[in-house]
Amino acid sequence: MKRLLILILPFFLLGCEKTPQAEPESLISFGIPEAFMMTEESRAFVVVFDNTITDQEVTWSVVPANSGTISESPGHNNVGIYKAPATPGKYKVCATLVSDPAQKACVEITVSDVAIDDEQIFYNGNVSGVSNGPQNPTVFSIDNERLITSIMNYHYFNGGALPGTISLKHSDGTIYGPWQTWGVVGQGGVVNAYWAFYPLVKIKPGTYTVIDSDPSTWSHNSGSNYCGFTWIRAMKLN
Repeated sequence: MKRLLILILPFFLLGCEKTPQAEPESLISFGIPEAFMMTEESRAFVVVFDNTITDQEVTWSVVPANSGTISESPGHNNVGIYKAPATPGKYKVCATLVSDPAQKACVEITVSDVAIDDEQIFYNGNVSGVSNGPQNPTVFSIDNERLITSIMNYHYFNGGALPGTISLKHSDGTIYGPWQTWGVVGQGGVVNAYWAFYPLVKIKPGTYTVIDSDPSTWSHNSGSNYCGFTWIRAMKLN
């Protein structure tokens, strides 16, 4: 399977007589500092809020102006849908908190039209019958930095639940995501049986736990050691 890879590849206040002060940590973020996209690709970016923020309305922007488009996902103020421009390059998507414009999150995006090969790096699914609510965490390990091209969780008996978010938690506490997924039809025409997303982000070596926002409908069975079914692909190593 080939995909087009978008390669995503400070502001210092200097004073003559003042000691530089560190910028306060933002209370909103995208969970990732950079992203990789394809030319004219559309993807969702989800704002993560500190639990002290009650008014979660944000405005969206792209830098430089007219470098692709950003629109708010209907019904989800904290989800922005960015469509990359047709021209490869380095761009930025930002979300600014309306109630406190000093709170701003940005993600640097590298857009590319270079075709790459990806490969499966984790799969714990099988064709046997499934149940909901995994009893064990879904864990995988990687020995090298990898660019994750796709991730998909199985929610066969979802009871009409809409696709939620997926994130990856490193054993040191680092979290990549959460990423807003979209639904893919499964066997028998089951709507939203698969919750899919194409992160196109680099993750460091180590052991990860897959975090699903709705484990009560996440499929598992004895063949997966009662862990939630997950498929993960990454760019092939050189």
